[in-house]
Amino acid sequence: MAQQNTSPRFEAKEWNAAGSTQFYGKARKRSYIVEVSLSEAIRGDLLQQAVDKTLQRLPYYRSTFVRKKGLYYYADNDLPFLVAESKEPRVIGGEITNYHMLDVTYWENRISFAMFHGLCDGLGLNRFIEAVLYHYVCLKDGKEYSDEGIYTEKIPYDPEELADIHAEKRKADTKKLRTMLGSEKRFRLPELQGQTVEKMYALPLRVKTEDFLGWCKKNGASPATAAAAIMTQSIARENEIRKGVIMCVLPASLRKTFHVEKTFKNCTAALFLPTKPEKARILTAGALAGRLRIALKEQMNGELLPLVCAGMNTLIHLGAKMPTYGLKTKLLAMGENKPQDTFYVDYVGSLRCNDYADQITDVRYLNAPPPNGATFVLMSETAGYFHINFTQTVASDRYYLGFAAILDELGIPYEKMPYESYLNPVVELPSENRR
Repeated sequence: MAQQNTSPRFEAKEWNAAGSTQFYGKARKRSYIVEVSLSEAIRGDLLQQAVDKTLQRLPYYRSTFVRKKGLYYYADNDLPFLVAESKEPRVIGGEITNYHMLDVTYWENRISFAMFHGLCDGLGLNRFIEAVLYHYVCLKDGKEYSDEGIYTEKIPYDPEELADIHAEKRKADTKKLRTMLGSEKRFRLPELQGQTVEKMYALPLRVKTEDFLGWCKKNGASPATAAAAIMTQSIARENEIRKGVIMCVLPASLRKTFHVEKTFKNCTAALFLPTKPEKARILTAGALAGRLRIALKEQMNGELLPLVCAGMNTLIHLGAKMPTYGLKTKLLAMGENKPQDTFYVDYVGSLRCNDYADQITDVRYLNAPPPNGATFVLMSETAGYFHINFTQTVASDRYYLGFAAILDELGIPYEKMPYESYLNPVVELPSENRR
C-alpha cells in the first residue's frame, strides 16, 4: 500500500508578488542567515519565550507558502514555532521547522536567524531579530530595557505592515530605463568567469563606528559609498582594466519611495554606481566616496528607483500570466537570467539594541550563493561597530586584503575576523499539490 502524504494543508491567502522572483530557477533556493553573538551563553528556554513574545506582535513571520497554478501565495501557519539548539543551520520550509520559512537556532553564545528570501528582505528580517533580542535580554536580565524603535506590543498593528509594492500592475518605460542605466561594458571579476558555484566564503572584518563614520563625514560620504569606493579601488589595483566600468550595485529599500515604511515584505530595487578604472586610480578614496554619494543621492531622489521597480513589476505580472511553470521560470528567475555585476555593497542598516548594545559581540550576514557567482560586501552597524563581511563564491582573498590595505593607508583601524567557508541549507518549497 502506498504511503499516504500526511503533510499539513495550508490555505492560500494573498499572492506573494513582492517576493515572487525569489522562488524560480534551476538552482535550488538556499536560506539567508544572520548570526548574532552575545557576551554570554544562550539560554534556550528564554530564547523560546522571546520568540513567542515576538510572534504575538509579529504573527506574519510564522507564514508558510502554497503553490497554486505555478504561483506562490502566503498562508497562515499555526504549527509551533520551535527554537532549537543546533551548531549547524537547519533546513527551513519543511517538516523539521514545521513548514515555517524562518528559523531560530542557537549554539553556545550565538543565535542564528535563517529565512527564505521570498518571505521578506533584509530590513524585514532585522525587525524580527531586533524584537527577539530585546525580549531575550529583558527576560535574561529581569529588567525592562528601552524598546525605542523596536516592534513590541507598544506599537499598534498597522495593515501597512503587509503592504506589497508589486501587488498592483504598473507601467514601465523600459526605453527610458535602458537609457538611464547606460550601455557601458561592466567589468566582471576574472575569478567569476565560467565559475561553477559550489560554496561560499566569508571574510569578515569590523571597524569601530566612530572611526569609520568619522572618516565618512569628513569626506562627505556615507557608509555604503565609502565601502563602494574602497572596494572599487581594491579591484582597480588588482586588475588591468582597459575597458568598461567597475560597477557597484547597491540593493535599496523602496519603503520611502512608495510610502510603505512599515512593510515587512520584500521592498527593494537596485542602485548602480559605475566608476571608470582611471578615476578609481587617480582619485583619493575620500574624493571617490564623496562623488559616489552625490550619484547615489541623485538616483535615490530621481526617477531611477521607480523605473527599476516598474521594470520588475512588469516582469512579475507578465510572468504571472504565463500558462506553465516553466514559462514562469524563464521570466521570473531574474538571478539566473543575468550574471551579477562587478560587486555588491549591501548595507542593511543597524540592528537596534539600545541600552544593551554591550551584550552583542558580533553580527554576521551570510547570504546564499548567486547562481552566476558574485562578491558581496555585506554591512551592518551594530553595538559600536561596522560589521563588514565579504561573502563571495571564490576562495581568493585578494580584494578583501586590498580593502584592508586601503583602510591602513587611510589610518582607519580595523580588526580582521576568522575566515570561514559555508553553504547555507536549501529551502523546502511547496509543490503544486500542497494547498
